Amino acid sequence: MATSVENLIPQIQSAQIDINIHVSAQMNVTPFVARQKINHLLVTEASTGLGSDPPELVVTNNRLCWRVPISLALPSKGRLGQVGQIEVDAQTGEILANTAQLQEIVDHAERLFIGATSPAKP
Repeated sequence: MATSVENLIPQIQSAQIDINIHVSAQMNVTPFVARQKINHLLVTEASTGLGSDPPELVVTNNRLCWRVPISLALPSKGRLGQVGQIEVDAQTGEILANTAQLQEIVDHAERLFIGATSPAKP
């Protein structure tokens, strides 16, 4: 008879945890430059109405990256919401997105646009 791990571990109401992480890397790309790179990509490869928001610095796949949120905004509706995110290597400036990921962002933006411009149902 199999026993679940949850049954073996006592239920914890709260716990103190200390996590120390040390990352040493040469950061050659600023958050401003990361946003510029993403905005250029969006204008040339995606569509108008898409733009970047302030990035956050993350460590992912053994890389120091700027994670840049992508939002959809329309002149008549304002900012409609985030439709994805793209990472930029903070050391090399490489944009870490492929065509499938970019298409997913465009598809999400189109769904958000349709929802925002459809007439409200009574």
